[in-house]
Amino acid sequence: MESQDQERVHVELTFAREGGRRMDTAPDGVAVGAVRLRRWQIDPIDAPAGMFDGFDTHLLKINYELELEPDLPAVSWFDVTFSFTAEEKEGDQATVVDTLPRSGTATDVPRSYVLNQYLNFVPGGDNASARVLLPASTDRVDAFGVGGSRVRWRHVALGGSGVQSGSYAAWVILLTPAGQLEQRVEFSARYALAAGPDLDYWPTQSPVDFRLTLVPPKAPAKVVTPSFSEATGDPGAVRGPSVFICYAHDTPQHKEYAREFGDLLVRNGVDVCMDQYESASRKGWDVWAFQNIKAADFIVVLASPICREAFDGEIDGREHPGIRSEARVVNELLHTCRDEWTPKVLPVVLPHELVDNIPRILQPWTTDHYEVDELSVEGIDELLRAMTGTPRHVRPPLGQLPPAVLKSAGDGGA
Repeated sequence: MESQDQERVHVELTFAREGGRRMDTAPDGVAVGAVRLRRWQIDPIDAPAGMFDGFDTHLLKINYELELEPDLPAVSWFDVTFSFTAEEKEGDQATVVDTLPRSGTATDVPRSYVLNQYLNFVPGGDNASARVLLPASTDRVDAFGVGGSRVRWRHVALGGSGVQSGSYAAWVILLTPAGQLEQRVEFSARYALAAGPDLDYWPTQSPVDFRLTLVPPKAPAKVVTPSFSEATGDPGAVRGPSVFICYAHDTPQHKEYAREFGDLLVRNGVDVCMDQYESASRKGWDVWAFQNIKAADFIVVLASPICREAFDGEIDGREHPGIRSEARVVNELLHTCRDEWTPKVLPVVLPHELVDNIPRILQPWTTDHYEVDELSVEGIDELLRAMTGTPRHVRPPLGQLPPAVLKSAGDGGA
């Protein structure tokens, strides 16, 4: 069992070339209760030009352990918190851009992630220049704090055996003010000891702090280059999903919502094609739509009254030729290759719209649709999961029937 547990939590981190990577010993041995830190890996990042001006960017690999004595009750959950606190002078605030793991249960097999041009972790592939391998786990992990200076991971056991003792790893993309050579970190932890049906112990201890030594910004070989960065010019770099946004110009407000939605997808690693991003040069829009619809990984259809009427064939004459052309292309693809294109055509309802305005031909109630309650990362979570094939929950391993419901060998039943 020991060897299986060690394999379960094994993680790797590989880079394209050697140079600026370093291990910081400051966290090593720092403990809060049953949670103990180990050395952290710190790598400077080459951020795309103009992305985070005035800040240095770093990839941190955070190593920590849950150390439980064998005779202690099972721990149903524990969490760790790291606050990248500001120094006394104003403007020294650090920011967490992204983290791994994120909220959810890991997939059945290890998953590879790379950095995109916005320094977000996105699912990657074998030819990525910087790769994080997230191991499989049957426990649930909830992440908090992206966008702030404080990040927290909560590990929750989904089975009855409690969370596992042993080593854990997490990753953080951290912004620090340009030229800052040290970062103060405050570490705290909590965990629950389930001692019985009437008693729950929630031990808490005072937080401890330490200082990370950051790689000077002028040091050679900033080793982590985002795989999606346009500055790399790497034709073999792993890319995110490509999306064609199909929508009608119902009102100026709806058109603006569509652009803001497209901007949000782009900022989160999705290669978006839509008419508002095109140059003003003269073009045949019907050919443009056909070529880009065929080339995209996914077609997002934004619900609206005119869009529904165009897809469902309820518009005559010369009205709304653009959305009618796009609708005919999409309907033709669905009609001729339904099994292939049904997973690729994603009906989306923006915050100001209604599910009833999804075209009926797209089967809004018998196939999935995606309601974006707000234009935020959380609001597009389900849509991104549909594009990347990442489930929110994974079925736990199959267990055994309880002894009370098993028939004995001589029991023939009623």
